[in-house]
Amino acid sequence: MLPNEPHPPTLASRRRFHAGVLATALAALGGGTATGPAQAQAQAQARLRPTARDFEGPYRPPKGTAWGGADLLHSRDAAAAGSPLLLVGRVLDTAGQPLGGLQVQAWQANASGRYDYHPAETPGHGRPDPAFRGHGQTESDADGWFAFRTVRPGGYKRTLFGFLPWTFVPHIHVAVRRGGSDLLVTQADLDKVAAHRPAPSHADHGRLLASDAMRSLAEAVGAAALGGDRAAIEIIRFDVVLDLAA
Repeated sequence: MLPNEPHPPTLASRRRFHAGVLATALAALGGGTATGPAQAQAQAQARLRPTARDFEGPYRPPKGTAWGGADLLHSRDAAAAGSPLLLVGRVLDTAGQPLGGLQVQAWQANASGRYDYHPAETPGHGRPDPAFRGHGQTESDADGWFAFRTVRPGGYKRTLFGFLPWTFVPHIHVAVRRGGSDLLVTQADLDKVAAHRPAPSHADHGRLLASDAMRSLAEAVGAAALGGDRAAIEIIRFDVVLDLAA
């Protein structure tokens, strides 16, 4: 299980049941009330861990960039190099409630590890791909879902601070925004988050496929692009948990 995923309902239910039994027993013995330490502990255990912040990197699209929609390709008919990939997830608060109506931005390198769209990119870094835009923006739906079509980014090497060679694992940067301001900037390291081809690894996979986010994406890119043959499409599930009280 990912650190920012909700606890399985069965585990959460057992914890609530045990905490409730303990609180009731303490109240009956005069040693506490139903709103005492046991309930507080149960509530703390039920909270989801907020998604960690991560650096946005030097290649976030500059201000004034036309972000486009949830398709990181230049058009629905574009044939970008690399393996097709769907980046999907939910935006939740720490109580597990969906957060709809928030802007979700994604940006990444192309399949050869090059950030084509950024003016700071240099010619020696990977091969250009005119079919790949590399960035997009969508909105979380009423159930918190978001979905992007893209390709698996290439890992790449850069020099940090002018002298330190560094190899970056394949990753996609993600920002969640409200009112034009970032609530969280993080990134999905693709070798660490859950992927499947195509068997669902989450109990709510069916709800994802029926979500407004997936319907909107299908309208934008064409249903065929999302796969009659889902075995050919890698799906990366990346939930984002926001601590709005922080």
